[in-house]
Amino acid sequence: METSRHLLFFFFLPAVLALALIADAETNAGDAAAMRALSRSLGADRTLGWSPNSDPCDWRHVTCVDGRVTAIQIGNQSIVGTLPPELPNLTALTRLELQSNGIFGELPSLAGLSSLQTLFLHDNDFDFIPSGFFSGLTSLTTVYLDNNPFQSWEIPESLRDAGGLVNFSANSANVTGSVPNFFATAFPSLNLLALAFNSLTGQIPASFAGTGIRSLWLNNQMGSSLSGGIAVVQNMTGLEELWLHSNSFNGPLPDFSGLTKLRDLQLRDNQFTGPVPSSLTSLKSLAKLTLTNNLLQGPVPVFPVSVKDLDLDPKSESFCLQKPGIPCDPRVDVLLSIASSFGYPLRFSDNWKGNDPCNGGWLGITCDNDGKITVINFQKMGLNGSISQEFARLTSLQMLLLSNNNLTGTIPSALTTLSSLKELDVSDNSLSGKVPSFAKERYFENAGELRYR
Repeated sequence: METSRHLLFFFFLPAVLALALIADAETNAGDAAAMRALSRSLGADRTLGWSPNSDPCDWRHVTCVDGRVTAIQIGNQSIVGTLPPELPNLTALTRLELQSNGIFGELPSLAGLSSLQTLFLHDNDFDFIPSGFFSGLTSLTTVYLDNNPFQSWEIPESLRDAGGLVNFSANSANVTGSVPNFFATAFPSLNLLALAFNSLTGQIPASFAGTGIRSLWLNNQMGSSLSGGIAVVQNMTGLEELWLHSNSFNGPLPDFSGLTKLRDLQLRDNQFTGPVPSSLTSLKSLAKLTLTNNLLQGPVPVFPVSVKDLDLDPKSESFCLQKPGIPCDPRVDVLLSIASSFGYPLRFSDNWKGNDPCNGGWLGITCDNDGKITVINFQKMGLNGSISQEFARLTSLQMLLLSNNNLTGTIPSALTTLSSLKELDVSDNSLSGKVPSFAKERYFENAGELRYR
């Protein structure tokens, strides 16, 4: 009889333990209330079968640990509704995946969800994101907010709380303002930054140099768009994808030689000037490139067959010729070398077209009947940079007029070798140093003049 009691206890004990475990697994009361509020707001009893009479930890697409809701994964479920204010009460939540539904209205602040790691809200109809939305999200690594009709908003400083951020995507999310500097300084593990199809302005922050970002999408900004040069990217050596197309970026293309992982480069529909650098044509990793609709100069570049997807229409640029690989006229080469010291000004690229600077009305250029450049008049053009010694290669030059610009540096001593030069005017700039010693008989006895102020 005693043995039977022991056997009965042996078989009964696991059942008791199982019931205890089930009881322990029941959803935390606060989480249960928040989940039922979420179900009502989304009509999830119909679309997902979330019964109000069952335990939320038993619901489809819901994960619990020790009775706490840790994941809600209801993306692509044809859900229509709003999010309740109780949602932030799910303080153990690590994954919130609501993407590709018809959820609309204001996002509740998720401030304080310190365990939240993954946030998928993209492809819905949310129309407002509160300023404190990211406060205290210290575990956040992945955020997708794309394709929501938000009221205009700027990415808040509070996002800095997510120091381990790896992926941040807010394409077509009505983001305004500038690209925040803290994306470079606060997130050492950031791989993806996608802010395309917004209304950002300004430049790419200089602090982005040296970051480990692999994919940077800043293309198709609305309004005044992003602008300025892109020299900063030459030091973003981890880049694999760089999408800057359809903006107002300008100036020369940078040195790409250090971007040995770059495979996808989108630069079309900007205002880039100057020649295509050899560091780009020789980039072995590159497979996809767009350059059409800029104001690129020099010869049409030749790319290797490894660039399988190339978008470059020579007719949309300011190349000297239309066929790849054919060098420019030597006079064009000299003028482009001179323009490089001014940062390849947009007005030059827009005007200097073709392969004959003496037969196309090139801005600031005058030639004699033999096709030799005799006068360069760049006065009052707002030029920045320095005076290039390449002027000395124009051996027939008689007048060099550079006054009323913003030039710095010195007057190159190479200019003293120009035996035909009669007038040099560099007044009203910010030049420094000594004036080179020009031959008196060349300048003063022949009524030439040197103006330097």
